[in-house]
Amino acid sequence: MSTTVERPYLGLPARLSQVWLNRWTLLFILIFVQLLSTATFLKSDIQNAQRDALAACSALEQSASVVASLPHFMAQGLNAMTEKGIEGGVSALAKTYAHLNP
Repeated sequence: MSTTVERPYLGLPARLSQVWLNRWTLLFILIFVQLLSTATFLKSDIQNAQRDALAACSALEQSASVVASLPHFMAQGLNAMTEKGIEGGVSALAKTYAHLNP
């Protein structure tokens, strides 16, 4: 009987050159790719959020401006109604006085 020594298909230098290719390295590469894609999407989402926040601030500024000037416009309307009321009262009083004293 002769004993044969089984030799590996790849020699030591070839096996050492493939040591880095294992499950942990592949897992690290997958995590790195996922982080890169997440960072890219996150960057665009942050830009969209900034644009939306700026639009919301502009709308809030316009609304606050309208609310701040509301008393001014209400006072103008009240003054106009008061003026019409007083003029109507004086006119009615003048007609009544003219009717009673011909």
